[in-house]
Amino acid sequence: MSTDRLPASSSVIGRLLQELSWSGKSIRAYRNGGLGNENVLTAEALQGLDFLPRAWFLGAVIAAARGAPAARARLVDQVEGADFTLLPGDMYLQASAGADEPPVCVQPDGLIVSPDCYCVLEAKRLRRGSFQTEQLAREFLLAREQAAGRTPLLLLILAAAPPVPVQGSGRMYIEGAISAQLGSVLRRCGRPEGEAERLLTEVDDVVAWTTWHELTAVVEAQLAGLPDVEPPIRASITRLVASVTDAIERHG
Repeated sequence: MSTDRLPASSSVIGRLLQELSWSGKSIRAYRNGGLGNENVLTAEALQGLDFLPRAWFLGAVIAAARGAPAARARLVDQVEGADFTLLPGDMYLQASAGADEPPVCVQPDGLIVSPDCYCVLEAKRLRRGSFQTEQLAREFLLAREQAAGRTPLLLLILAAAPPVPVQGSGRMYIEGAISAQLGSVLRRCGRPEGEAERLLTEVDDVVAWTTWHELTAVVEAQLAGLPDVEPPIRASITRLVASVTDAIERHG
């Protein structure tokens, strides 16, 4: 699936429709509103999170995640003015000039980019969602490469705490899933597989995770502790929080 032909300013609904346009006969699976589909869950739940006051809600979700504490803290500090793009489409890993294989494609679910942090977002569905064999290694590399001097972060939203299901390998811890495929991905990019040993020392600084259940708990707690605001503003925030939590409950 690709959203490459859409302008960067396109809405998340436009990008979701572009994704669905590549579904072919499998589009019939969306007759129930895309219930349980990863991209539909991402669009419905995270668009609401984007629209909520970032310092109170999205920042709180990032702060409550696990792993990469320095990278998360940097993003939290700048989250209000960050660029948040859902379903950004195809991206490609850097390849050496002598690479023999086609460019390695990555399809993250979102990007959160601030002046000092580059966050790749991957959200797994709540029903039987598993990572593709190389997915975590590819997204880890993408976060590092696209950071371009900023602090890289790969933020995972999972159905449950690790270990995570990986196609063909059962359940694996995140670092193990990255380690198992990183050398292969580097080779396909025409880069020395020996780079993997050095890169793996950075996993703890780059990769963070939370779960959909924890995300729900955070936004509900933030709503309960909301400071005094005008009644119309509180009502608007309450509706947006409900759009997030209702989407997660519906897709679960």
